[in-house]
Amino acid sequence: MSAALLPPPARPPHDPLWMRLGGASGWTAPLQSTAMEMDSCGRLALVPAPGGARQMGEASGSLGGLVPPRWATVDEDGGLWLLDPGDGRLRRFDPCDCRFVEVPCTGGRGTGDRALLSPGGIAAAGGLLFVCDAGPPGRLLVFDRASFALRAVWAPPAGAVAAPWRPVAVAVDGGRVLVADPNNGAVHIFSRWGGWQKALAGMGAVQSVSLDCRGRIWVNVQGEAHAAALWPNGAAAGSFARPGDVAADFAALPFVVAADGSLDLSGACDGAGGFNSAGQPVALAPAPVPAFATEGSWTLGPLDSRIAACVWHRILPEALLPAETGLRFQSYAAEVELTAADIAALPAAAWRDIASRAGAEALIQAPAGRYLWLQVRMQGDGASSPVLCGLEIEYPRISLRRFLPAAFGSDAQSGDFTDRLLAVFDRGFRDFETALDGQAAMFDADSVPAGAGRDMLGWLGGWLGLTLERGWGEARRRAVLKQAGQLLRWRGTLHGLRGSLLLWLGWRGDLAGTTAACGPRCAPAGRAPVPPMLVLEHWKLRRWLFLGKGRLGSDAELWGERLLGRSQLDGTAQTGATRLDTSGNPLLDPFARDAHKFSVFLPARLVAEPQGRRTMERLIDEHRPAHAKAEIIAVHPRMRIG
Repeated sequence: MSAALLPPPARPPHDPLWMRLGGASGWTAPLQSTAMEMDSCGRLALVPAPGGARQMGEASGSLGGLVPPRWATVDEDGGLWLLDPGDGRLRRFDPCDCRFVEVPCTGGRGTGDRALLSPGGIAAAGGLLFVCDAGPPGRLLVFDRASFALRAVWAPPAGAVAAPWRPVAVAVDGGRVLVADPNNGAVHIFSRWGGWQKALAGMGAVQSVSLDCRGRIWVNVQGEAHAAALWPNGAAAGSFARPGDVAADFAALPFVVAADGSLDLSGACDGAGGFNSAGQPVALAPAPVPAFATEGSWTLGPLDSRIAACVWHRILPEALLPAETGLRFQSYAAEVELTAADIAALPAAAWRDIASRAGAEALIQAPAGRYLWLQVRMQGDGASSPVLCGLEIEYPRISLRRFLPAAFGSDAQSGDFTDRLLAVFDRGFRDFETALDGQAAMFDADSVPAGAGRDMLGWLGGWLGLTLERGWGEARRRAVLKQAGQLLRWRGTLHGLRGSLLLWLGWRGDLAGTTAACGPRCAPAGRAPVPPMLVLEHWKLRRWLFLGKGRLGSDAELWGERLLGRSQLDGTAQTGATRLDTSGNPLLDPFARDAHKFSVFLPARLVAEPQGRRTMERLIDEHRPAHAKAEIIAVHPRMRIG
């Protein structure tokens, strides 16, 4: 049979391949695991010792000390407020007296609008205090923080809840108020003026709600050791049990929150110590020392390269290694897929150490084989744990030895040594090749990487002679570049100038104003809002009278000397006082007044500041006809609601 008709022989690819483990890619199920666990975000770590580390699902709702307990809050001025769950009294910490003092006319059990039947959580924001009363009936009371006047009482509409709502905790971000409701298993979202917007349902018996610096919503459910995180739109963002894993996403508190919700205000003033939920001084119990197992292992595999006799190249771990902790990797490769029992029966000598110093990248020393198994070994000091966030594996090893004489690989031992030596140089060459392989992405506004967006997009704009303003973000720069080729064809025309202005203002869609509607095919085509004209050519302002056609009115103009106010002998000119203007042609004055001029109407906020006006002037100068003169007119709102 002709060799041309045979399938090509199996050979490794020209460039190495990659395999990602951990994070969104996940890990393979462990064949063996000892004192190690994986959290919901796909990170490996040592297991906590029983009763050692704090949990984010603590009953106080403090997320393991990251935020105040649900009955306490800190306002914008640093004031500390406390709502006593026992008697419903509102108290504020007085740093002068080093104690909590009762706020008059707010809370307390009894009758009336201000009385609290079942005090819950509290939050302070924007000069207001939001106080939960679980009831029944459930209410969210809004107090003025300066005068303590009761501003409003909020509740969701009757059709928005299946069971009587029971507000137990509240949190406030820039424009929303979030209230935990365990009766309906939901977090209700109100606007800052009190309008109910929606409910994030299906959460169970939610006991507290908090916010972090990234805008994520944190929810504690009764009886669970972890806290669930949600993005602002309600999408799940993970579930966490260890406060240390997300501590960087929370602002540091000016005090320490104990596991039972007590506050350690030792640094607030002289003589201050611990205070309980009623604002009374208490002796603080010693904080538990976070304790973890001192060592653990995680064996995973088989990882299939789909390449016969594959020489696995290197690993790139992503790890967090606190002081006095360590991370080790071992590998084993085989040409056939082994069972879990076979792997467990391997002697210790069969595993090859991967010399990964401090969790850095390292070469894999396993013999050639299609399948690879890895052992992850962690060591800790009992007080902290290393964390393996992810792992990248490069394969097969494509060495620069292929360009050297065969003598450098005459036997397996010398070939392996040469390959490992040349891997140092191969890394640099691969980086250059990777940059060149992805260079084409730099020439398109949509494919330029986000990290290099500003510099690269400005560079692309320079190819077209396009100036991108410094204050523009990446999204606007990309949009301008995508339309630049079309707009450059129209430069110097009304359509080109108007299109550039609409693009700068953030108008999306077809500049002609029509677009297809999204929906079933049988639906008629929709019509998008027509973009504003923005540009008015002055010749369109001529309102002349023509014999047999014109009508006298307020818009009519007569052809006369008052159009431009020229000086004339025996008329407006005075001897010795008036200079006669001999330029131009008086007979063409009606045309000259409105010719080669146009007005640009822009929102006043864009040209109110000198910098904004200069930006618009530069934009107009780039796209206006060379012989035309522009005038910017600021458009102010004529009616405002609210």
